[in-house]
Amino acid sequence: MEVLKYVITDNKLPLWIKLYFAVIFTFLVFVAINLAVGIYNKWDSTPVIIGISSTMTPINKIPFPAITICNMNQAKKSKVAQLKPGSLGYAMLQKTCYKETNYSQYMDMQHRNETFPKFILDISEKCSDIIVSCTFHQQKIPCTDIFREIFVDEGLCCIFNFLHPYYLYKFNSPYIRDYTSSDRFADIAVDWDPISGYPHRLPSSYYPRTGVGVGISMGLQIILNGHVNDYYCSSTNGQGFKVLLYNPIDQPRMKESGLPIMIGHQTSFRIIARSFEALPSIRNIHKTKRQCIFSDEQELLFYRYYTRRNCEAECDSMFYLRLCNCIPHYLPLVHPNASICDVINFDCLNSAESQIFDTQSSQCKELCLTSCHDLIFFPDAFTTPFSQKYVKAQSNYLKNLSSDYIRKNLAVVNFFHTDNYFRSSVRTSYTGPTEYMALTGGIMSLMIGFSVIFIAEIIYIIFFILTCLLLLMF
Repeated sequence: MEVLKYVITDNKLPLWIKLYFAVIFTFLVFVAINLAVGIYNKWDSTPVIIGISSTMTPINKIPFPAITICNMNQAKKSKVAQLKPGSLGYAMLQKTCYKETNYSQYMDMQHRNETFPKFILDISEKCSDIIVSCTFHQQKIPCTDIFREIFVDEGLCCIFNFLHPYYLYKFNSPYIRDYTSSDRFADIAVDWDPISGYPHRLPSSYYPRTGVGVGISMGLQIILNGHVNDYYCSSTNGQGFKVLLYNPIDQPRMKESGLPIMIGHQTSFRIIARSFEALPSIRNIHKTKRQCIFSDEQELLFYRYYTRRNCEAECDSMFYLRLCNCIPHYLPLVHPNASICDVINFDCLNSAESQIFDTQSSQCKELCLTSCHDLIFFPDAFTTPFSQKYVKAQSNYLKNLSSDYIRKNLAVVNFFHTDNYFRSSVRTSYTGPTEYMALTGGIMSLMIGFSVIFIAEIIYIIFFILTCLLLLMF
């Protein structure tokens, strides 16, 4: 820059030399400005980058995954075989078994005590019958103490390590069933979320439970009984179960994401945990640009904690409520006074289900961005068939059963971590004011020797010239 000033102000230099340096200076200014604008455009289009945390997270600082298990059998044969065509129960059975029926003929048969959720509860396998043996962290536990029944899109299912409804929902739902616990294994419900984690002071026994070690022996082992002889209709083309592993504050989606468990096999799920964190500095970036939402930025109607799955579940609820004036029993009650869909709504529900992926519900879900702080579990499953002679499992339940009955009705499932630690993914801003100044300042200095002192000199020169002009005018 000093050379340029010398060349321009020195009247002894030839004109072509001054012109040469002027052209070079103009070209370098053009290149420098283009490079600086490129840096700004890159920051504007990608304001957030995802990196790897420098610290390891132990598995005992996060919950063991919430686990939902569903029997593919939608109705017990012994419960529904006596239902006659034309009855209200028979109409509900057709909906439960995904069979097409004209439900208009049942409009005048409604009865206060015969609701669809109550019907499903009456005809479905109970968790105490499905899950017959549970071992967690090498401790034998009554399955009814750690599993509870919950309605999902696959019917009545069994759920483990889910956040207590008091902490998860803003108001009570008539079809949320709480844990039952014996005095010996009574666990205390505590709050948890991906940002705050667990409370600092914890009781000796609590849930959502954490992982404490790696390997099958330190995980959860359950034995499932499919009661194949009591099958009436299946949600798939076969017999067995479905399982889903997810965040304890998420809405489970079994129909779309459930993984199969085969009867007569031992299935093991190696749990791969992955968490996302976000630095507070990205709060200044608009959520549509950073493509994530902090939990305190968007209020949900039914859930206390924002997650993408919870947000999408509420979008589905609003869609059904708007179209059919009711909400399916497995979706969140976004309004406390909303009615649960029943037989009179089945025709509307069937029509709505075919439209849900290409209507206003999809537009609503587009606004459900992922959480800036999130916890995801990826199950890595492998299956082996039972031995022809005996089954290796830590349960006295198998001792009085024949090997033929075991192979035709039972399934052994293991859930376990493979690593004691994992690294989180961290969302951070691509560049801040300091970094942007360093990048653009480096380019300007490299090209034209630009500096803050040079700006001060330009201001001084302009002020000096204007002062001289004013003095000459007056």
